[in-house]
Amino acid sequence: MAGVNGGGFRNLYLFIFLILSVPGAFADHAYNCTPLPPGADPDQSCNASAQMYTILRPSLDDASQWIEMVHAAPRAYINPNLHSQLGSSGGEHITLLGHMNYTPSERDQGTCGNCWAWAGTGILEIALHTQLGIKDRLSMQYVNSNYNGGNGSNWSCCGGWLEYLVGFYNASKILVPWSNENAQWQDRFKSCGTQTNVSARSISTDPHYTLKSVQAVTIPTWEMDKEQAIANIKNVLGQGKGVWFGFFLPNQTAWTEFFTFWGYQPECFIWQPKECTSPYDFNNGGGHAVLCVGYNDKDPDNRYWIMLNSWGTTKARPDGLFMLSMDMNYSCNYTGLGYAYYWMTLDAQFERAALPEVAQEGSGGLRSASQIRAEAERKAQEAKEELEEARADIDSKREERRAAK
Repeated sequence: MAGVNGGGFRNLYLFIFLILSVPGAFADHAYNCTPLPPGADPDQSCNASAQMYTILRPSLDDASQWIEMVHAAPRAYINPNLHSQLGSSGGEHITLLGHMNYTPSERDQGTCGNCWAWAGTGILEIALHTQLGIKDRLSMQYVNSNYNGGNGSNWSCCGGWLEYLVGFYNASKILVPWSNENAQWQDRFKSCGTQTNVSARSISTDPHYTLKSVQAVTIPTWEMDKEQAIANIKNVLGQGKGVWFGFFLPNQTAWTEFFTFWGYQPECFIWQPKECTSPYDFNNGGGHAVLCVGYNDKDPDNRYWIMLNSWGTTKARPDGLFMLSMDMNYSCNYTGLGYAYYWMTLDAQFERAALPEVAQEGSGGLRSASQIRAEAERKAQEAKEELEEARADIDSKREERRAAK
């Protein structure tokens, strides 16, 4: 297909940070919540390997355009009945990961600045399962190879915002499975100014899922009571929708701290963002987008959002996740930029009349839509049981640590 026009990125730069992977001490158990001690040498007693993390470096014009899109977008629907139920629950652990079919190590943007597309496409994967009962991994390569011609200074690897993905999919109207011929992710080592490894015409679009429409909507979180902002985000998650979270950090120091958190801390260690006391530096600050897939507020002193990143995995992050404290300043505002945090989701409608048949793995046959749905429900139940076991394990270890104090 022809390239879809989005916002200009002539002045948008990407920053790639090299960091050593987490020590082997955290590799044995995914839920080891012992943080790296202050001043500890992360390289001690481990064979570390280099890893690249990419963030967005928008110009003032780019950032202004993105922020204007957020203000102009419709507000997300807040279900008043669900709001009441969540507010009276007394603490919950909810995750939408069971609606996704992904391999954490392969969910890795590498040097390509398309975090915005990974997070947005993840919302569509969740919606595909909650609406049609189909749990399938969607092709990021299809987006990369087709978006604005798949090359130059304005393609997917040059950065973007959720509305640009909406424009792409509203023009394309199809979601391509990752398992299609040549549709797996192959642009991990590409960047802005280069071109895709995969020509658009070489990616099979049969089978595919058909979109009627998709729209970006903003979740209200600014200039309101913190608990109201939290309730709004929880409400959208409670509707079975993934949440796109875009955030900015003001300078090199702040990003180095976040890279250290991601690279060296265990998966369930909670990130607490700092207050926006520093002015935003357009030369050294930057942004990133991730997918919020749930939350846990059972412990009122350690409430957090569950975030799925697109930076692959580390030894301490086998699921590619990090935890973000709920107790943050949702109206955090940088001088020179504006708000630091952006919470959005997608309202998507699928064409139900043309559900594809999918090749049965290992059999060479085809499965009907009803068979796909039945298998998806079975796998969702299995995922739910696994998550319950993981929760019990986390709660048990938390009680052991409390008892040991």
